[in-house]
Amino acid sequence: MNDGSRVVLRIEAVTKTFPGVRALNDVTFDVKAGEVHGLVGENGAGKSTLMGVASGALVPDQGSVTIDGTAVSGDPKHSRELGLAIVRQEPSLMPDLTVAENIYLGLPLGKRPAISAMAAWTTELMAAWDRQDTIHPNDLVSALNPEKRFIVEIAKALAAEPKVLILDEPTEHLRAEDVEKLFVRVRKAAEQGTAVVYISHRIREVRRIAQRITVLRDGTAQGTFDISTVSEQAIVELIVGGALNHEYPPKRTDTDSSVVLDIAGLSGKGFRDVSLTVHRGEIVGLAGIDANGQRELLRALAGLGSSDGKIVIGGKQVRLRGPDSASANGIGYLSGDRHREGILAELSVKENFAIRSISRDSAFGFVSPKREARRAEEAIARFAVKTPSLRTPVSSLSGGNQQKLILASVLAASPTVLLVDEPTQGVDVGARAEIYRILRQIAAEGTAIIMVSSDAAELAGLCDRVAVFSRGQIANTLAGDAVTENNIATSILTSASVRDQARREIGAFWRWAAGNSAPIVLVGLAVVALGFYASTVNEFYLTGRNLGGVFALVATLALVAYGQQIVMLIGEIDLSVGPVMGLCVVIGSFFLGSKVGAGSYVVGFILIFLAAIAVGIVNFLLVDKLSIHPMIATLATFMGVQAISLVMRPSPSGLIDNTLMKAIGTKIGFVPITLIVAIVIGIALEYALFRTTLGIAVRGLGSRLEAARVVGVPPRLVRFGAYVACALFAGLASIPMLSQVGVGDAKAGLNYTLTSIAAVVIGGGSLAGGRGSFIGALLGALLLNQVNVVATFLQLSDAWIFYLQGAMVLIGVALYSRSREMAVAS
Repeated sequence: MNDGSRVVLRIEAVTKTFPGVRALNDVTFDVKAGEVHGLVGENGAGKSTLMGVASGALVPDQGSVTIDGTAVSGDPKHSRELGLAIVRQEPSLMPDLTVAENIYLGLPLGKRPAISAMAAWTTELMAAWDRQDTIHPNDLVSALNPEKRFIVEIAKALAAEPKVLILDEPTEHLRAEDVEKLFVRVRKAAEQGTAVVYISHRIREVRRIAQRITVLRDGTAQGTFDISTVSEQAIVELIVGGALNHEYPPKRTDTDSSVVLDIAGLSGKGFRDVSLTVHRGEIVGLAGIDANGQRELLRALAGLGSSDGKIVIGGKQVRLRGPDSASANGIGYLSGDRHREGILAELSVKENFAIRSISRDSAFGFVSPKREARRAEEAIARFAVKTPSLRTPVSSLSGGNQQKLILASVLAASPTVLLVDEPTQGVDVGARAEIYRILRQIAAEGTAIIMVSSDAAELAGLCDRVAVFSRGQIANTLAGDAVTENNIATSILTSASVRDQARREIGAFWRWAAGNSAPIVLVGLAVVALGFYASTVNEFYLTGRNLGGVFALVATLALVAYGQQIVMLIGEIDLSVGPVMGLCVVIGSFFLGSKVGAGSYVVGFILIFLAAIAVGIVNFLLVDKLSIHPMIATLATFMGVQAISLVMRPSPSGLIDNTLMKAIGTKIGFVPITLIVAIVIGIALEYALFRTTLGIAVRGLGSRLEAARVVGVPPRLVRFGAYVACALFAGLASIPMLSQVGVGDAKAGLNYTLTSIAAVVIGGGSLAGGRGSFIGALLGALLLNQVNVVATFLQLSDAWIFYLQGAMVLIGVALYSRSREMAVAS
């Protein structure tokens, strides 16, 4: 029901400050049911901050936010429950989760389908886009290109059927046909009563879709207007604070015949037989329907894609084997995806500027901070980058200022040829004009520029020549007075024919190897192959006695590896598990002897698990509360726990009750009951990891913490649970180890720290988080123990055991990393 008079989102007198800057100053803003309300302003004007306040991600210093009459508490989860959905400029997706899992996790609880129906439900949802290159529900988000990621983000927001829908630059990564589909869906949502906030730098888009428009400048609202009462020029003047006479700087009038770049017969993935010359001081545009080869050519020239053919730079034929080779030959590259390939988000403004030309600030391998700071200050002044200081994290800058900083960084290396991909993507009208001026200025200084843009008006306004691509080849070239928006658009439409979306194809094996099932199959095959080889070398290998001993050791390692896997799933590590196992055995040696009663047994097992829980809590506090890196924190715990164990048992003593050891070592045939327990637990954990909300949330948190937090996953609670669970599994693993060592030995568990990590890595776990398998960890434990036994049968020295185990870890990491890297979309 559309009640156009009801205000759904109200932001009242909001002020928000950050160190060194007032982002919002007494801003009032409202959106009615069924309305599309445009929000425009320069980068840094406060649009994203305002929406951060609206979504609960930021708490205002003053003022209030209400959604349908209810105050927002400053918690994104609460805002989502009130009916707000937001599509951010950089999609809040978790790359190691599938499309279906990302959408599922991003929906409010009441809107989620059953997990068993998640894939089918997502297929139906994505079918609304009616794309030739269907986005499949089981595709990993990391394998999607930026356009598809954005479509998934939009689909996720619309699937929530929100009361308030915020779209932040929703068309930046979309093709023209997908923009039209977006508009249809936005209008439909508005007709159903959704209040829509549409943030964009493309004023014409806002005028097409919005009924009202609000302009922000320097954190202050410049007014709210009915879209029919304000002209495009008036909006621009409100945004920049005055008249903007010329968006595009004048083109060069002289010509320089010297050829800087000469390409002949160049072919690669997505393009073929391309020939092109670029002269000194010339700006050449590459146009065409997306994925017709223009961007692939640009990346090949940047050394980011392989190619065959002739490339001559400054009269010298070169072969571009990678980005370093391209840079060494005078090529600079400005990526169209600044978040992935442009900024180094954790570094400062100064470091992001200097990184591409660090040799200019260094001598004999040492960087001069003064020279680095001086060059950065000069560049910031020249390129008008707005930043509180050189030490400011680059991630805190607006998109336009990030783009100008990256451009300054690329140009600091003084390239002969500059390759530019979508130079003004996500950039406001004021910053856009500055970037145009900078590009024309450096062209006038002699740099040859090749530019890819999806905006025909931008190409017409800036370029001296435009090459139009179709099906991977140059179909037409426009020069001089022929370089007009109409001619470019006409040439694109008349020369382009239907072709499949370009996609970097990889072999079937590598695609499969990048999936979650591959490590299980590969390690399983390795186990079978090694077992077959061992049985041919020594017939004793397949006897019940030998297998029973191997399986008992596998159970112990598998249990502690499960705990390690849980922590590694969130992108962290626990080095203390070995000493925790030793401590639990030592505690057991005081309470589980042969001359004690049942009460002592109960106390002993309770103390074993309480001690494990205590260590898990200590690890959590060190990592979370004190912000110590997990490796350092758990290394300190490793030492502390080991010291406690040695104080309690300086030397092995305290025999474990023989009856208890026999009970723990009970076998069904030749299979230890501990292995059966480990297998059952592994299967249950595997099911939980992929088929429950908790499992998806844990993987999502490890894949991308901030994106998981935005969709309501509590990072602190999950981290607490992970460290406690890891310690509990170490305590559980100490029980079968009791029957193996039979005495209170403080050093009994030390080797399990590294072998638990090795089992997880061999089984497909990622040290970066987000990827892993409990069945894989179980098979990794089996393979490691199998290597120990086979090496013994072959009469190899202990050194060979470590050689072989190390080799397996390296092979596993190399294979999984390579396959996952190849599967990531460009």
